[in-house]
Amino acid sequence: MTNLEIFEFCKNKQEKRFDSFYIFSDKDKDLPKHLEKIKTIKEKLITLKQILGREGSEKLTEQIFEDLSVELTSDGNYSEFACFANACDTSIGEISNDKKLLRELTELYLQKRDATEIVPAEWVQAIIDKGASRKKGKVGEKKLAKILLQNDFVQTDNVEVFLKTGKTFANFRGGKSKDFSTAGVHKNFGVKFGKKTQGKKLDLIIKKGEQIYFLEAKHLRVSGGAQNKQILEIINLLNFKTGKENYHTIAFLDGVYSNELLSAGVSLKSKKLKNKVQRQYADIIKFLRSNPDNFWLNTAGFKKFFVEQN
Repeated sequence: MTNLEIFEFCKNKQEKRFDSFYIFSDKDKDLPKHLEKIKTIKEKLITLKQILGREGSEKLTEQIFEDLSVELTSDGNYSEFACFANACDTSIGEISNDKKLLRELTELYLQKRDATEIVPAEWVQAIIDKGASRKKGKVGEKKLAKILLQNDFVQTDNVEVFLKTGKTFANFRGGKSKDFSTAGVHKNFGVKFGKKTQGKKLDLIIKKGEQIYFLEAKHLRVSGGAQNKQILEIINLLNFKTGKENYHTIAFLDGVYSNELLSAGVSLKSKKLKNKVQRQYADIIKFLRSNPDNFWLNTAGFKKFFVEQN
């Protein structure tokens, strides 16, 4: 299939709304430990509320602040106090090592919030759930690796094994051998990813037969802000010239934003692209046409391209 044909296939086989790879529905295994930590932090805050400003309490106050600093430094991110720090344009990391700032924030917290002993497990888990997106950094890469491993591809971090194996792949980071680091890829494949890809390291290098594919994976739910930069990164990857006929770049995007983007179909002849998504779609088509050896894939397209095609 040509790159435009596989792109059309992707348009008709969009992402599932719930992808098990990106779902973190189990309770955090360290929840009991977090609860004990938060109880300790709250005890310190309640004690401070009772003694701050009292005559003769300064020595005890200083000791409690010392203890509080230690507690916050060690896994204190899921406490109400940590959330309050974020609301005050700072973080636990900043205040835990700054005694003056810690004291100022604590006094503000005790003034603006109710310090109680109650620590419901449900809201601690909710705070953990809210930060689940941080776990998704390399999930797309792991998802694609699992698909390849389930279909007779061999994973390696050794370039000699990679080159002599018919179906194989490697993580771009290179492992212990460094064969697939940025410098290793330049040395072993003659391709320099760096300035032309905004210094971005890719995720997977895949070999099928004599063809070698350099892939960047993104998972996006919505557009905007930093997400727009990520979209531009993988769109620009389509326009990267590898310099060899059997070398290709692949821009992989899953998540619900992939569906929105694939559904934005517009004519390149149109002079009125209504919004950012349509402009992104138009750039993808333009780069695919001018770079027939490079590809845009979603999950179904990845399986079609690497598993179902001979």
